[in-house]
Amino acid sequence: MALSGRKAADLEDAGWRFGFKLTTDHVWDAWAIFCLLEDRTARNVHLELPHTGEQKDRLQAAMQERNERIIHFGQPELLHYCDRCTRIYKKVDADGNVTYGVCQPIVSDGITLGRPCCGVFRCTDPLLNNRHRFCGQHDDKHYQCAIIGCDSPISKGKVCADPQHRRMEELRDAKGRSAFSLKERLQRAQVSHQNDSMAAEPEQAQEDVEENVVWFEVDERTAAVELFVAEDPGCIGIRDDGPDTPLEPCGTKPDTGNRKFKAQFARRRTHSEQTMVRCCGVIVAISTFYGAEAVSNVLQMMKQVFTVPGARKPEHLVYDTACDAKRQAESQGDPWFSDVGMCVDVWHLLNKHKTTHEYCQLHCNPADYPELLSENGESWYFNTSIAEQVNVWLGGFHSICREMLPVKYEFFLHEMIRRRNILTVDKLRAQGYHPQHAPPVDIE
Repeated sequence: MALSGRKAADLEDAGWRFGFKLTTDHVWDAWAIFCLLEDRTARNVHLELPHTGEQKDRLQAAMQERNERIIHFGQPELLHYCDRCTRIYKKVDADGNVTYGVCQPIVSDGITLGRPCCGVFRCTDPLLNNRHRFCGQHDDKHYQCAIIGCDSPISKGKVCADPQHRRMEELRDAKGRSAFSLKERLQRAQVSHQNDSMAAEPEQAQEDVEENVVWFEVDERTAAVELFVAEDPGCIGIRDDGPDTPLEPCGTKPDTGNRKFKAQFARRRTHSEQTMVRCCGVIVAISTFYGAEAVSNVLQMMKQVFTVPGARKPEHLVYDTACDAKRQAESQGDPWFSDVGMCVDVWHLLNKHKTTHEYCQLHCNPADYPELLSENGESWYFNTSIAEQVNVWLGGFHSICREMLPVKYEFFLHEMIRRRNILTVDKLRAQGYHPQHAPPVDIE
């Protein structure tokens, strides 16, 4: 790497096959191999990689095996507990009998990172290339009109011969070329970055991914087409009635009387990453949500995380829209959630939830749970905003991982979380919080 340009040129002329320029691919391969070697060494097994094929594919199987192992068995700190995230508290019944209980809440929150995914809603199949709009199973949709609900073959660009559809593409292209788009690009470039990482320059001039909500309306009288843009609401827990819920209607008629259309000109991105964090800052799990942060997905994620071998179910779930989650859990009648308290974190309860929302105030107010209050009853024992604080850190990797495909993306996030947990546990130990691993729970 330290050879002068002349010496490097001489070696290349002599048939030397390897370059002397350090690229991001070299850095990634070195880091990934180092992480895989650490993982295999800890388990006393050898790292085996194929000697054939392209370099970009050689690590895929090993990374995928690691990803699946974390999904099936959890992060190394899954059984973590310490004096900061776990509380032994006194309970006194009506007869004055004293018993003791254990409380270890889990806090969940979502963050919009987003990687390229298939443009078909709810499809989780990976893209063959991160520039594709659809996965291999839905590859034929590359040749269909981009207006959602129209199956006609494309005529030019990404739409069919319908004049209104062609006008929609023209408006969308004009938006990408105009100063109207500069604010969106600035927002993309100004995402948070880790202190020791450099912000990447914008990769594409073409608007091949939508950061905001875009739709078109057609005037019923004049047939004029107009483009509308709204800021993406980000991660908000919503109710979801099931897999058939039409979250993306096409050709609907809004209050204005105009006909409303949505299109898939750009690549779709996954909606968000949902994290589950102990109140001390140890990250227990992360999961990708494709369509929306539906509370049904949060409940499913929680149950999956804490039913892996040896896991201990938390006593409380603290979540922005815990009221919706609790009502959905009750409507589903799943006994797994019957002994799990569900509370809205303090900040959201005070600032985002209406005091007139009777169900929320009666069932999801953390003040109703003495184990969540400090000894004097005037402050909170646990940091229930920890997941949002963790997600600020996680957001620093936005520019690094936003173009990764699933295997690489998940491997990167799992590994960064593992390394952060090591630092967090070391800090907790130095501060005297006695971090340990709980004995595994037997699952019958």
